[in-house]
Amino acid sequence: MKCSKDDSADCCGLCDYTPVVVIATHERKELTTKNINELLLMTPKPKIVIVCSSQDELEYYKELGVNVVHYPNRPLGAKWQSGVNAAAKLGANPLIILGSDDFINNDYLKFALQKLNEGFDFIGLTHWMMDDVIGREKYHCQYTNLNVDFPIGSGRVYSKSILEGIRWKVFNSSLDKHLDDQGFKNVKNRNAKIFLHRSPEVLAIKTGKEMNTVEAYKRSRNITCKRIK
Repeated sequence: MKCSKDDSADCCGLCDYTPVVVIATHERKELTTKNINELLLMTPKPKIVIVCSSQDELEYYKELGVNVVHYPNRPLGAKWQSGVNAAAKLGANPLIILGSDDFINNDYLKFALQKLNEGFDFIGLTHWMMDDVIGREKYHCQYTNLNVDFPIGSGRVYSKSILEGIRWKVFNSSLDKHLDDQGFKNVKNRNAKIFLHRSPEVLAIKTGKEMNTVEAYKRSRNITCKRIK
């Protein structure tokens, strides 16, 4: 990442970072493409790794000028980990995990890099916005009760030092569910310095085709969703 300042004395301290965003996707070309385009407009601009499972998607995403990994859609943990492995080869510092239908706010990446500069190893979010496309309603959601200090999967930021400490093992490659557990567990086991940002910096688009539906969130004992009028 190149510094935008001419005078090194005024350097913001973020010049040496190489942010890499990993997105695993399947049959979500429209949303994933929009996500890619928004990421490429950010400052600093991250490198992007897309993990897809069909030959058609592979050729399509290559045309967008991003790094593409072709991997079977199951197990999902292995699919995501293949993206992490690709990010490691790109020298990711930090690694950012993002769902294909989750959009991060424009300033979140810069905020996360500033936190890394302060010495944090991991940045995560406990709040998020949710757009129910079918119901045409928006919600402000947050983890509560047992999950109050557990970060959502999207928007997780791992420093290079903590990734090296956990040997880049962010996902359990044998699992299809509970994919968010392994990475955070490994980070905590390393006694990493963790920053949980209690602000909705991610917008989740819900079209009814997701594993975690709007209704499932509403029923959860560990999630509170308030409709935005």
